[in-house]
Amino acid sequence: MKVAAVDIGTNTVRLLIAEVVRASGHISITRAERHEVITRLGEGLDASGRLGDIPMGRALAGLDSYAAIIDQAGVMYAGGVATEATRSAVNGDTFIAQAAEVLGFAPRVIDGVEEADLTFRGATNAMPIDGSFCVVDVGGGSTEFVVGRGLPEYAISIDIGSVRLTERAAAMRLTDPAAIRSYVDGLFAPVTPPYAPETILGSGGTFVTLGAVAHELSIEDAESRRDVTLSAADLKATVDQLLTMNVAEIADLPAVPAARAGVLKAGAVCAERSLARLEGDAIVVSVADILDGLALHLAEESPAGSFD
Repeated sequence: MKVAAVDIGTNTVRLLIAEVVRASGHISITRAERHEVITRLGEGLDASGRLGDIPMGRALAGLDSYAAIIDQAGVMYAGGVATEATRSAVNGDTFIAQAAEVLGFAPRVIDGVEEADLTFRGATNAMPIDGSFCVVDVGGGSTEFVVGRGLPEYAISIDIGSVRLTERAAAMRLTDPAAIRSYVDGLFAPVTPPYAPETILGSGGTFVTLGAVAHELSIEDAESRRDVTLSAADLKATVDQLLTMNVAEIADLPAVPAARAGVLKAGAVCAERSLARLEGDAIVVSVADILDGLALHLAEESPAGSFD
């Protein structure tokens, strides 16, 4: 079964076209075609409480291009979710109505717990090992932590991410690396997992980019491999490096998409401090994320005969 999943995030709008199969009662993704447009939908949201007209225009343009891809892909089911920027904006409903008109279906605005659950399912479904996991997803507006064995047992969403921290640090004139780290540590203080997971997974574009930078990979190589791991020392060294660079210098790094360069420092700090909060030694980079979880959910909700 071919499904299309759309994720409208604070920093990116993404599309997954996935082939989902069922075998022995288990569903999994066998082929995946991924698309990403960095739209900065949440630009200015932390200060104004509203989605700006220009960021909404960028996001809607990205969704319009995805509508054409979905139409041509021959999918059986399509669905979408919108996360932190849309759920916290006073005009989020207006944006969703416009997005539905462009896509031909209405994305659901989900809360932080459902966002965490879908991310956990997507990231762990792709793992070849069993055991306990903590999935960390550093988004543009929030960071999710989910712990579980097979199913989520603990989930929390913290309202800080790469875009929000970038804007907040500028407004607060937080420039000292130690002060920025301390500020994020304070925000992550409520994260109290019930046990130490055997494997920590870093899900999403921030971790993929950091893995590429740390190991001198192309972004394509980092996205195609499942063995990219960031030790705590790797993360600290990469964050230390990024914090000494300006946006133009970061954009010149081969692994960094130009549109992500302006928020990568903040995303990197969130990534590093998330691992520190979990007292972990290393984090495995996962390309699979909320989109994969949504694709699995869409297929699971379909009639059983659709897998034939």
